[in-house]
Amino acid sequence: MKRLILFLLLLPFISISQNINKHDDNGKKTGIWFGEYQNGNLRYKGQFKNGNPQGLFFYYYESGELKVEKEFFHNGQAASTYFFYKDGSLKTSGLYVGKLKDSTWNYYNRDSILILSEEYRKGKLNGTSQNFYNDGTLHEIKHYKNGLLDGVWKQFFMDGSLKAEANYKDGLREGKKTYYYTNGKIYCMGFYRNDFKKGAWEYFNEQGLSDTIINHND
Repeated sequence: MKRLILFLLLLPFISISQNINKHDDNGKKTGIWFGEYQNGNLRYKGQFKNGNPQGLFFYYYESGELKVEKEFFHNGQAASTYFFYKDGSLKTSGLYVGKLKDSTWNYYNRDSILILSEEYRKGKLNGTSQNFYNDGTLHEIKHYKNGLLDGVWKQFFMDGSLKAEANYKDGLREGKKTYYYTNGKIYCMGFYRNDFKKGAWEYFNEQGLSDTIINHND
């Protein structure tokens, strides 16, 4: 009688285990899947249909803490993705389409403050990228086109005042670049052509008076 009761208690677990990590008649993953580390700890868990991941997947550090959470959609071809520090705070969030980053990706420090925000298209930086100091103050803003810097680039001091500004074209510095003192006065300015300094670069003291001129010629 005791053996019968024990068998009945174990029956649901036996049934579940028989349906884990299975393939369908076409050899594709189906149903619930688990992966383990060599130490026996859970590495990931999720569900497949016709070989494609479906819904929520969870990935873990070898020590057991949640590492990544993915929510798949579009028949497993895209996934909203969240990376976590071991303490459970959010580290990174973004979208994968296939295996490529897409749309906006945000990165956080251990104090949960945003330190980097980037825009992607088909795995390449495309759009605005912003870097922040650890307190969340804007440090740098730049623009990308097909993975290359393109457009206005600006950098800021921690108090928010402008530190430097320039322009990029197809990944190369092109045109005027200016650096500033913390008081807002110009420190130096000059021009770039094809990523090289060209012509006269003028340097100023903190009172705004011209101090030095350096010529950059071929």
